[in-house]
Amino acid sequence: MRRLLLALAGTTLLAGWPQTVPERTQLKRTSTVAEVRAFMEALQRRAPGLQAYHPKGAPRATETGKPLLAWRLKGTGPDPLRVYVNANIHAGEVEGKEAIQQILRELLQGKHPELRRDLDLVVMPAYNADGTDALDPAIRPWQPNPTESGVGRRENAQGLDLNRDLMKAAAPNTRWLLAMLQDFDPAAVLDLHTTNGSTHGFHLTHGPACTLGADEDLLAFNRKMLVEVREQLKAEGMPTYDYGNFVPYKPTPEKPPTAWETYDAHPRLLTNYPALRNRLAVLSESYVYRSWPDRISDTRRFVLACLGWMAGHRGEIRGEIQMAQARWAEASKKGPVSLPLSAKLKEVERAAFDWVDPIRDEKGRLVGEKSRTHLVLPSFVGFEGQNFVTAPAGYLVDPAYAPTVLPLLQAHGLTVLKGAQRPRNLAVLHFQESGRKLSPSAYQGVFTLELQGAWKTDPGVKKLQLPWTPEDLDRALYIPLNQPLGRLAFYLLDPRSTDSLAYWGVFQSALVRGDGMWGEPPRFPILAVGQEDAGLVTAQHSPAPKAQE
Repeated sequence: MRRLLLALAGTTLLAGWPQTVPERTQLKRTSTVAEVRAFMEALQRRAPGLQAYHPKGAPRATETGKPLLAWRLKGTGPDPLRVYVNANIHAGEVEGKEAIQQILRELLQGKHPELRRDLDLVVMPAYNADGTDALDPAIRPWQPNPTESGVGRRENAQGLDLNRDLMKAAAPNTRWLLAMLQDFDPAAVLDLHTTNGSTHGFHLTHGPACTLGADEDLLAFNRKMLVEVREQLKAEGMPTYDYGNFVPYKPTPEKPPTAWETYDAHPRLLTNYPALRNRLAVLSESYVYRSWPDRISDTRRFVLACLGWMAGHRGEIRGEIQMAQARWAEASKKGPVSLPLSAKLKEVERAAFDWVDPIRDEKGRLVGEKSRTHLVLPSFVGFEGQNFVTAPAGYLVDPAYAPTVLPLLQAHGLTVLKGAQRPRNLAVLHFQESGRKLSPSAYQGVFTLELQGAWKTDPGVKKLQLPWTPEDLDRALYIPLNQPLGRLAFYLLDPRSTDSLAYWGVFQSALVRGDGMWGEPPRFPILAVGQEDAGLVTAQHSPAPKAQE
């Protein structure tokens, strides 16, 4: 494979096209942000069509001043499908960064003409720009890496995992992405990674959006797409499967694998978030124990296969998105809507796996196999909603928090009205807390707060608690749920959501009182508008999503 890659690089050089950093350094290095920019600018000089892209109103740099760089290659045909490709959100997982540069070059060279015609692409090869440039050969030593440069850091310069930031949007990178989703409005998002864990027999694993509370039919269509891509690649000799890990996580001959489980359903993850906007998403995870050039090649093949499927089904994709939007508009108009507060894994199928019992070197790299066992295991690669609650007509946010909350809601693309515009025929509801859990340690820089309770007309005011006046209600922010992004609004604003602004500490000064905070108690900073709810409703009383069947 090394000889093949170098031979291809030589052919590219002779043709006068720019080389990626791995190609021109004989696989010794991976790209920095500046080197990605230089490659893209060389492509722009070599062939027309590629343009620098920056969303309207988006940050242009990270906290440390590293540029946030993306490029757009518009489709040449009529009405191309818009697709966004994200790489290096975890900058130790560099394969997607290199593969997408190769793909853009191939498109400009005239290869894959159907993709060039039918897709309008925006790509960001170095999303975690700070991590991209923090190269170190000591990082991720368990994977075969470029020997000279090593790879970058998983987190950004502030120690945040950008793939956990989609809801709280603390990082400029995330606010860039949210602006792109509004400005470019892609039908699908691809997020390119490399695995960390299980020793399996697949060249690459992948996943659709499997998002808590998203449109179940759109999620099922998302999964259908990847099953068909998987079958295509299997026929071409490239084994792939749903992303996940064996159970137990580190099996042994004494405790062999008993199941396969995928990742969680929180919308804080980049692959899951687009589903709350009624869009498709694809997770790509190259296999960490394959060689570095193989991981680049596998990612390239998988991305091309996904793009090919999307180009060939763009009318169907648009239709599924439109139907999902229409279903929410109809449901929220009729109201009330039940949405789940949590999800549990469910078995989708029994599938064949190869479990590798590895031989590792001193750095943890897989250098051989003690054995390879063929297993048929239950595959838990879907989710079922649970703990359903009745969503209100909308939420009111205390005007004291408007300077913080309003820009965040607008960054997500939500319609925010004045409290005076709330429906006056519906009651203002107060959150009656029945339980809470404040995390004992920080997660992503936040001591997260999980709340339980229900919305009631009774304000349940504590002694000397700050009251809500009619003027306060009119000055509050009102966020209705009967808007296209109503599902997203629910999971951001309902305090029982474990991806809400309350969970992520935005209202901590009012909700978490401790030593030294001995003034009169503040009021709960969120109200609901609508009908009282009874708190949690079991799944038997509301249909569970059928997203992953």
